[in-house]
Amino acid sequence: MGELLRAFGGMIPLTIIAIPYALLGWPLLAAHRRRRRADPFSASATAAVDMTLALACFLVLCLVTMPVTGVEGSRLNLEPGTDLRLALTDSANLWQALGNVLMLSPLGALLPVRSRRLRSLARIALGALAVSVLVEGTQYLIQAGRVTSADDILLNTLGAVAGAALSKRLWHRLDVRPPVRIPVQVRRVCAAPVRLRVPRSAWDERYSSIAHPQRR
Repeated sequence: MGELLRAFGGMIPLTIIAIPYALLGWPLLAAHRRRRRADPFSASATAAVDMTLALACFLVLCLVTMPVTGVEGSRLNLEPGTDLRLALTDSANLWQALGNVLMLSPLGALLPVRSRRLRSLARIALGALAVSVLVEGTQYLIQAGRVTSADDILLNTLGAVAGAALSKRLWHRLDVRPPVRIPVQVRRVCAAPVRLRVPRSAWDERYSSIAHPQRR
C-alpha cells in the first residue's frame, strides 16, 4: 500500500481540486449551448460528457507528468506478462494493474457518445493503443520515476474497450438530428420564345371559310 500511495498519492488532492472546477464549468457550458438554440436536455447532457472528458484528460496528463517521490529515473519493461504475474502475488501490484485498466476507461466510454466515427470497438482499441503508447513513451522520456511496461499498454487498451462496451447502449442517446433544409424556390425566366396555340372560335372559322374558300 505504501508503494501505491507513493505512485498515485499525489493524484488525490489534484482530483479533489479539479472536480469542483468541472462541476462549475458544466452549467456554464450548458447555458452557452442553450443560447445557441440547442435543446435543453441535449445541451446539459453533452456539456456533462464534455466536462467529464476534459477532467479525465487532465488527470491522465497530471499522472503522466507527475514524478514519483523517492525514485530516480524510469524503468523499461517490454516483456508481456511480467506485471500481471506480479499482480497475482502482490496486492500493491494488483491495485496498480486495476488503476491501469481504469485510466482510459472513461475515454473509451464517453468518446463514442460524442463522436460517431469512434462508434466501433476496433477503432476504440486502436485509439486507446495509440494513446497508451504515447503515455508510456512520455513517462520514459521525462524520467518521472515510473515503469514503462508493455503490460500497462495492454491494460490501458483493455480498459478503454471495456468502457466502450459498457456504454454501447448510450452511443445514440445524444445524437442531434440535423434540421430539415427547405429548398429555396428560384424563379427562372425562359429565354426561348413560347408559342401559344389559341383555339379558333366559331366566328374565326366562318370568316376563314368565306375569305379563303380554298382552305376548306
